[in-house]
Amino acid sequence: NNGPSCEIGEHSHHERVPVIRQGALIGAGAKVIGPVVVGRHARVGANAVVLEDVPDGGVVVGIPARLVRIDPLPDRTP
Repeated sequence: NNGPSCEIGEHSHHERVPVIRQGALIGAGAKVIGPVVVGRHARVGANAVVLEDVPDGGVVVGIPARLVRIDPLPDRTP
């Protein structure tokens, strides 16, 4: 789980790297391959192989990873 203000790959100046957005969770052993975006608060199941973008709040599992649902994003109001 990357922190509330952390994004990985966004500013790498490379076009073929994954971008992991804020609050995303990547399960143990999962692989994110190529120029893929894992959206905000998305979840990637353990051992999944992600080859396509995951939408914000998306939950993906399997080989290759498939979208099983989209959860609502957390409310930011105090």
